[in-house]
Amino acid sequence: MTTEPLMTPPSASLSVPTRSTLVDIVKGFAILLVVYGHTEQGLFHRNWWTGPSAVLSDTFVYSFHMPAFFFVAGLFLAGSLERRGPVKFVADKCKTILYPYVFWAIVSVLIEPLIGQFKMNTTPFHWKQFLLLLVSGDDGWFLSALFACQIVALVTWKLPAWLRLAIALVVAALMPNFGPTILYKTLQDFCFLAAGMLIGRMIFRLAELPVWAAAAGAILFFVLQFALIIDDGQNAQFGGREQWLAVVLGFTGTAGLILLARTIDGTRLGDACAWIGRASLAIYLLSAYPQGVFRELLLHVLHTHALLPQLIVPSIAAAILPAILWHRRERWHLGWLFHWPGVETGRPAVQY
Repeated sequence: MTTEPLMTPPSASLSVPTRSTLVDIVKGFAILLVVYGHTEQGLFHRNWWTGPSAVLSDTFVYSFHMPAFFFVAGLFLAGSLERRGPVKFVADKCKTILYPYVFWAIVSVLIEPLIGQFKMNTTPFHWKQFLLLLVSGDDGWFLSALFACQIVALVTWKLPAWLRLAIALVVAALMPNFGPTILYKTLQDFCFLAAGMLIGRMIFRLAELPVWAAAAGAILFFVLQFALIIDDGQNAQFGGREQWLAVVLGFTGTAGLILLARTIDGTRLGDACAWIGRASLAIYLLSAYPQGVFRELLLHVLHTHALLPQLIVPSIAAAILPAILWHRRERWHLGWLFHWPGVETGRPAVQY
């Protein structure tokens, strides 16, 4: 999930590879929210966490954690297109986005007989249904929608960035949850990727923002996020009555994350979040497995489904263990788990 070798100043050519620790920190926060969201939903489904606090937590997390990923995916996309050209760009995305999407869908089918007994529900395998889920994007929508968004970016590459974003905003505000998941998810979330393309290397200018100002801005954005969610959170979501507000919440939450990342950039906490962020692809793909294992251990060994241990322990395991695997993938010759074998190593497989 993301950027490329060394950080360069905003004035450098778009064709120069780029790396931003700040972007890694944003992805670190975002993937931790993904893990937390999946853990909390497991608690909801088992009725281990109910009531207004559960609803507020879920609504807050899901209001912006995925838009943040689409936004950072757009930041260096123009440079990627310029360096590779359309054909190599598409080939690279097939190897680093579609490949793990299909590979892990097949893995999940193969191990379903082993883990199905520990899930809330499981269904018998049918090839036709599996292929339909795969093509429609219902089998793990994010990677398929990310790939589709990058293809839309390629098709609209020659448009002025402001015009691309303006069109995407209108489409996102109007597109209902209609048709295949990959269709409406792509049209709803492309606006965030388009915004990232518009910002591009200007993201580096945040280094000039004083830490106190970044911290104050992050607090203001998150206070606004909570205020909007408390007021009409259940309707302010994609597919809901106030879909336009879902777009706003995606941007305000992402802005809060970016300013929070600037606040801790250069600190040990920032380095830890960047370490997590660089492993975000592995965490996204693998987190469900350690999450489930530790949930069952707490339940059957310690005999507890208390909220805090069931929320904290599986979440930590789901983030740390896949991250370790990611950072040691070359040493352990496991890169093929995350990208097509033979893809150039030394740079993260997926730019987002």
